[in-house]
Amino acid sequence: MMDPPQVLLEQSFLRAVAHLDMPEHEEAVAIYLDLVDQYERNETLLVAVSTHLDPYRDVTHHGVFAPVDRLWVGGQHRKAAQRLSTDGGYSLDIALTMVMAERHRVSRIATFEPVFQQFRLELLPAIGAVPENATTQD
Repeated sequence: MMDPPQVLLEQSFLRAVAHLDMPEHEEAVAIYLDLVDQYERNETLLVAVSTHLDPYRDVTHHGVFAPVDRLWVGGQHRKAAQRLSTDGGYSLDIALTMVMAERHRVSRIATFEPVFQQFRLELLPAIGAVPENATTQD
């Protein structure tokens, strides 16, 4: 049996889940709970860049981020991210996320970072999407 598809939890999403004072907290928690349900049904795997999980060490093994596997960052990943950062003008964290997503063939990213809209990725939440309760004016 093949592994289910992966969802990469990007740094902005991790921060929104972990911090109650973030404006995106409630939305992030709702999405995360849905992803954890999918994980428990073996429909998805949850991953994050190892260095982005470091601030949450106390909740990665037995807490809120326990279902999240680490994508370990090696020297070759850092070098590729540095090149992408320099050549593409991205922050090093964004570049590292992109390198790790590409190397691990991840096409779904949970993020609140709008820069990811320019890539061929499925974003959670769909950044720029019209909320269900939004109204339009003619």
